[in-house]
Amino acid sequence: MNLLFVNKFFWRKGGSEAVYFDEMALLQSHGHRVVPFSMQDPRNLPSDYSRYFVSHIDYDRPDPIQKLRAAGRIIYSLEARRRMARLLREQAIDIAHFHIFQHQISPSVFGPLRHAGVPLVLTLHDLKPLCPNYLMYTQGRVCEACKDQRFYNCVRYRCTKGSRAGSLVNTVEMYLHHALGYYRQVDRYIAVSRFYRNKMIEYGFPESQITYIPNFVDTQRFAFAGKDAGYGVYIGRLSAEKGLKTLLDACERAPEIPIKIVGTGPMEQYLKAETERRRLANITFCGYKTGNELTELLSAASFSVLPSEWYENCPMSVLESLSVGTPVIGADSGGIPELIEHGEDGLHFPPGDTEALAERMRHLWASREQRLAMGRAGAEKIRTDFTAERHYEQLRMLYASLTPEHRKQGT
Repeated sequence: MNLLFVNKFFWRKGGSEAVYFDEMALLQSHGHRVVPFSMQDPRNLPSDYSRYFVSHIDYDRPDPIQKLRAAGRIIYSLEARRRMARLLREQAIDIAHFHIFQHQISPSVFGPLRHAGVPLVLTLHDLKPLCPNYLMYTQGRVCEACKDQRFYNCVRYRCTKGSRAGSLVNTVEMYLHHALGYYRQVDRYIAVSRFYRNKMIEYGFPESQITYIPNFVDTQRFAFAGKDAGYGVYIGRLSAEKGLKTLLDACERAPEIPIKIVGTGPMEQYLKAETERRRLANITFCGYKTGNELTELLSAASFSVLPSEWYENCPMSVLESLSVGTPVIGADSGGIPELIEHGEDGLHFPPGDTEALAERMRHLWASREQRLAMGRAGAEKIRTDFTAERHYEQLRMLYASLTPEHRKQGT
C-alpha cells in the first residue's frame, strides 16, 4: 500500500513526532511504501521527498510582515495546496494519514486529496478539532468554554500564548475551518486514548468516524530492566499544563526523595530559579535527553511521575516507563488513568493536589519490593496490549476498511 504521512515537523521534536516516525518505520518494515509530507527545516531528517515539503515558517518571529504572512497561512495555504497537488500528480497514494499539520500546513491540502479520491485518516495527538489552542487548558486550568463552537472565548481568555491578536487568528481559523467542513472531510479519526474518543463524540462527531488505536512501544529498546537506583523522574516538556509547579511543591514536602527532571520548554528558567530560591536540593535538571541516555535514566528510576493538569492523551512517557518496569505516579486526568492501574502498576492522584502527589511519592519510596512488583506488572501489560505488532494489525485493518475494494463489498 502507498501511504502519505503528513506532519508539520520532520524531526524528533517531541512525543508526537516520535509516534509519527515510529509508525512510519513500522509500516515500512511490513512492506508498505510511505511518502512523508512536511515543512522544510534545517533540523529535518533526510528524505527523498523533501522537494514536496512546504517552506519554513516561524510563528515566534517578531517581524510584523512575517506575522501577517503567518496568520494567512494558518487559515489557508495556497503553497501547501499546490505542493500537495504536485505530489499527487507524481506519486501514487492510497491513503493519506495526518498527524499534527495545522498552522504550518493547514487543511488546505484536503482539497487535492479529496479530488484524487484519497481517503483521509487523522491521528488525534491533541484536541485541535474542538479547541482553538489545542489543549483545552488556559490560565492554569482545564477549559471547555469553546464547546458548541463558542470559539470566541479563545479571544476572551487570550488562550493563544496570552495574546489577543494570536487568539483572534486561531478563532477565525476555527470558525472558517468548521464552516467549510474540513474536519467532517476526515474519513476516520484515530483516537489514541478512549478519553479523546469520548470527548470527540461528546462534541458531536459520530462514533463511526473515530477508531481507538493506542500508541505502541518498542519493547526491545525499552526492555524490562528491573532496576531501581533510588530516584524519581519526570520526562517531558517543561510547560505550564504539565503540572510542574505542583511537582515542585510536592518535592518541597518530600525532600528525602531525589527527583530528576528531564526535558526543556518555556518554564525551564522559572523552574530552575524557583528550585534555587526554595533550596530544593532533591531536584536535578538533566536537560533534553534522547536515545540510550534517556532509556537508561528511565530504566534506573524508582518511579516516574506525570503531574499533568490538562487532558493528556496517551503519553509515551507513561508507556515507556511501564515497559522498562518503572511504576508511574500519574494525575487522574485525560487518558492517563487508562494506562495506569492504581495499586497494580502505578498510582493516581487528583490533578493539582500537591499533598496527594507528595503522599503517593512517599508511599512508593517506602517500599522497594512494591515498586519492583508494580514494575513487573506494568511491563507485562505493555507486552500484551501495546506492542508494535498489535498496533500494526489495527492500522492495517483500518486502512483496509477505507480502500475502494472494501467499500464496494460493503454496498
